[in-house]
Order: sequence, then C-alpha cells, then structure tokens
Amino acid sequence: MSASARAEALLPVSEVAQLWRCSKNHVYDLVASGQLRSTQVARGRAKTRIPESALAEFIASNTRPAKERKS
Repeated sequence: MSASARAEALLPVSEVAQLWRCSKNHVYDLVASGQLRSTQVARGRAKTRIPESALAEFIASNTRPAKERKS
C-alpha cells in the first residue's frame, strides 16, 4: 500500500465548521483548548487541519448516553 493510500484525510477548519454547523471560531477555540486535535500544514491560522480521526474522537468523548423515557 502506498503512503498516499494510508494517509488520513485532513480537513480544513472551514469544512469542519460547515459539517458541525458551527462557526470557524468555535472550531479554533476547541483546537486552542486542546479538546480537538489538529495539525499545521504551514504557518498561520488558515493552515490548520483537523484529522478525520480527531473528529470521531471528539464526538465519542463528548457524547452522553440518552436518558431513558418514562412510560
């Protein structure tokens, strides 16, 4: 398997914000607080990328079980 086939997709902050229907600033805040993993592909805020696995990790660690409904 080639290195490119093993490479994980890195999403720009704008795409994560669009997927989650939140602001880019909120995504940057999550990154700055350490709650959401990211990587820098160059210098500057606009070059921040979020690995797809980091999205799944964040959702899993911030999901609470549903409350049971009373009949």
